[in-house]
Amino acid sequence: MGSPLNGTRIAVIGHRSADLDGVAAAIPDAFATSIAFDENLSYEFAEFAAVVLAISAHEGAPNTLIKAWEEIAEFQVPRIIVVTKIDEPEADFDEAVLIARRMFGEGVTPYLVLHDEEGKPCAFIDLESLNIRDYSSGSVLIKPSDEDHRVLVQEFREEYLEAIADLDGSRFATGLFVPIIPFSHTFHLGEVELTSYLNEVLEG
Repeated sequence: MGSPLNGTRIAVIGHRSADLDGVAAAIPDAFATSIAFDENLSYEFAEFAAVVLAISAHEGAPNTLIKAWEEIAEFQVPRIIVVTKIDEPEADFDEAVLIARRMFGEGVTPYLVLHDEEGKPCAFIDLESLNIRDYSSGSVLIKPSDEDHRVLVQEFREEYLEAIADLDGSRFATGLFVPIIPFSHTFHLGEVELTSYLNEVLEG
């Protein structure tokens, strides 16, 4: 976390169980990143270019985050929900998405998690392009999905496309589109995707 470009400030908030340090470490030095835990959320959120709310796919999220989320939404600050620790044995990304939507009343999943033969997360499927974002080699490799994958995610894709139908390419920067993305600091999963969304606020 070095010198920010144009003083662009990013808030990373959540419970201590959600690996906020890992999320913050993935944010490029072009941003000034601040971390705040749910018991100490005293920010003026309107001063931030974007807010990253982290919840654990294992432990879930506390209700103390709801009030902060409502304040952030009121200012239409660009915001993203990052579901962390998807590599843990008891982690459930899909369940975490349902919890997030129930708590915060919004959120769209652009990616679903794919697992290797050992059950570890190794790739995402992009619901817009239907490409596979394969992280098994240590860096992201984009490749086409197969028919089985496309059939498996069809309903999720229809839901996603409906959610973005009236939004342009820089939809995150508007504050009207709230992505929920999977993340693992251990395996570096989701870091590229998080950065891509945050870069929209620089480009805007």
